[in-house]
Amino acid sequence: MYKEKKIKILLVGYGKMGRMIEDNADFVGGEVVAVYDPAVRSIGIDSLDSVPADIDVAIEFTSPASGYDNVCTLLSQRIPVVTGTTGWFHRIDELKTLFDTESHTLIYGANFSVGMNLFYAIVSNATSLIAQTGVYDIYGFEAHHKHKVDAPSGTAKVLESIVNKYHPSENLFTALRAGSIVGLHELGYDSDFDEIKLVHNAKSRKGFAMGALLAAKYAIAHSGVHDFQDIFTQCLSING
Repeated sequence: MYKEKKIKILLVGYGKMGRMIEDNADFVGGEVVAVYDPAVRSIGIDSLDSVPADIDVAIEFTSPASGYDNVCTLLSQRIPVVTGTTGWFHRIDELKTLFDTESHTLIYGANFSVGMNLFYAIVSNATSLIAQTGVYDIYGFEAHHKHKVDAPSGTAKVLESIVNKYHPSENLFTALRAGSIVGLHELGYDSDFDEIKLVHNAKSRKGFAMGALLAAKYAIAHSGVHDFQDIFTQCLSING
């Protein structure tokens, strides 16, 4: 009986997200065969310059300080990359000048959660309707664990950009950093006579891991530099 070849994954970053991706790699028929994380030297490879030749795709979740350089090093070896490291996406155009996007593959995203990408679509549709009434003010609130560096989060910035298409708003989100909150995002539409709320509350990192794995499977068969939000529906379809 024919057995489909496993997708061989390199994890760059072996924190909570990396471990969750490893635990759920079978979701797309994948397996983690190599790890790179300077903070965990007892495992994995010593350098991104010595990536095993049989790697199909790299999934990178590290820090804003190292994300851009990690991605460039991997792309220079023509390894498809999925990155969820935020804080450097303002350099995407710079990266495109360094690499031929017809023969290199990068999928980046502020939030790989399957639920959050559905939430993006819901917020877009709701805001387009609500803005037409002209009677609602819009506000945002987001909360994450105390170790999260950026505030507001990359996800909050994406949500703000979606809202701004229909209802210009500056500094839309108030941010809270406390405890071990995985990720909560709330949008409120408030009028003199009622209030509408849209909320996404991540219960664990599993939804993020599944989205990153879907993106990894997509990256193997496609080229170019893509925002995960833009190719989300295509990623869903390839794993059916």
